[in-house]
Amino acid sequence: MTDIAGTPLKPSPRADAMAVTETTPGAAPATVTGPDGAAPVENGLRPVGPVRRMVRRYLRSRASGWTLVALIVVFWQAYSGVHYDPTISSPDRIVETWWREATEGDLLRQLSITLRTMAEALALAVPLGVGIGFLMGRSRVIWGLSEPLVEILRLTPATAILPIYILFLGLGDQMKIAVFLTGGIFPMIINSYAGARGVSKILAETAQTYRLSWLQTQKEIALPFATPYILVGMRQSLGMSLVLAVVIGMLSGNDGIGYYLMFAQQNFNLRQLLAGVLTVAVIGYLFNAIFLLLEKRVTRWRRGTQAGEA
Repeated sequence: MTDIAGTPLKPSPRADAMAVTETTPGAAPATVTGPDGAAPVENGLRPVGPVRRMVRRYLRSRASGWTLVALIVVFWQAYSGVHYDPTISSPDRIVETWWREATEGDLLRQLSITLRTMAEALALAVPLGVGIGFLMGRSRVIWGLSEPLVEILRLTPATAILPIYILFLGLGDQMKIAVFLTGGIFPMIINSYAGARGVSKILAETAQTYRLSWLQTQKEIALPFATPYILVGMRQSLGMSLVLAVVIGMLSGNDGIGYYLMFAQQNFNLRQLLAGVLTVAVIGYLFNAIFLLLEKRVTRWRRGTQAGEA
């Protein structure tokens, strides 16, 4: 190799010490051999040792998050033991209060009332939300008729409609179901619409090639494609319903977990209040974990297809 003046260029010592093997497109990554026969380097980076690999895997897993939660609880417990503060209760006393309220108190009964009302509301919201959203994504006519009304109601907070529900339905379960339905149906509509609308052109052409009817196309192609989106919408609706259950119980309910929390707050029972908050947090996390497992099981075929295409 020469420069502009034609003088030969000498390779640098660094270049002499490194041996690089070129690769063609689709081949394995380039490997670089370090000076003095050092370990191979992949893509110019030193290979990660087993310890670093294990640490990196740990930091990217949920175990690191649970470790952080455990450290926070330990610090909280230690701080409560050293600094007495009537407004801060220690975790062990909160767990003790939770166990007493669960076995002897009213916690589980109030929680069961909330879960039963949520189940009744979701039993109505799931078929309505999935059906409306799916048809909006598959039919331009239904989309044109439904989109303005859906957007108006979706952007209206459920708590803003609460006084109207109380006026016409009272303070019973019918009012709560109506509020849960109003707040929980729209995540399913939006996600079902996105899934049904996102069917690829290749799949649509495949249906035309096999001369599938409109109903067969929706059943065999569009619905399986939209299933992951539908499950995400159901998971979001469940979380929204739990939030509304607490809010409605605090504002206008006479039973349920929200009423339980408000009753504890009005009586300045901090441990009972935190025990109720702990219960809501655990229930919400369990619901989310169950739906994630369900989603993985139901959409296993899709991950296998994507792996095969890759």
